[in-house]
Amino acid sequence: MSAKTMNPIAFQQVFIEDSAYGLDEWLDELRAVVSETKALANAIKASFTAGLMSAPTLAIGSGDKTAVANALFYYMINGVIYAKVADAAGTEPGNDVIPDGKFGACAFDIGINGTIDAVEAALNSTGYDSAALAIAGIPAVASAHVRMGTVTAKDTGSTFTFASVALDHAGATVAYTDGSVGIAIGGTTVTSALPFEFTP
Repeated sequence: MSAKTMNPIAFQQVFIEDSAYGLDEWLDELRAVVSETKALANAIKASFTAGLMSAPTLAIGSGDKTAVANALFYYMINGVIYAKVADAAGTEPGNDVIPDGKFGACAFDIGINGTIDAVEAALNSTGYDSAALAIAGIPAVASAHVRMGTVTAKDTGSTFTFASVALDHAGATVAYTDGSVGIAIGGTTVTSALPFEFTP
């Protein structure tokens, strides 16, 4: 007795008809897969945008101690990894004058050319009531740059002038904060390549 064979198309039709899933359920499954694939593609693209790959370890600089030093660190911009050598002398945190008893802040941003830019908070001249508010007053990091971190400062009994007053002098309250090590979100949104959309 010969074995019976079934047309593959007929088998698929019988399987779908006999399964617990109807056509709508199969389309919903496919729609979920497409959505998750798009989310994964966006996450991958974002991972090649910009970010610190290691901590710059911001600290008081040597010399007259008005600058902020950094250790050797690595950062990524547009998928390219760069290295910045350690600088014990440091970078001056701008030149704003912070009122007595108020906080001021400055960020340090670095681009593909390896230059460190001091970006001061917008209202340092009038001061902030807390270090957190001062940091919030710093402009957003520019395109094709990575934020290394920030320094905040407050003096008691006198104004505090960045680049002129030693960061460790008596009466000063100074804090150094490294930027977050990891991948920054960004990139171009990936859209579905399907010629149509599924609807519930």
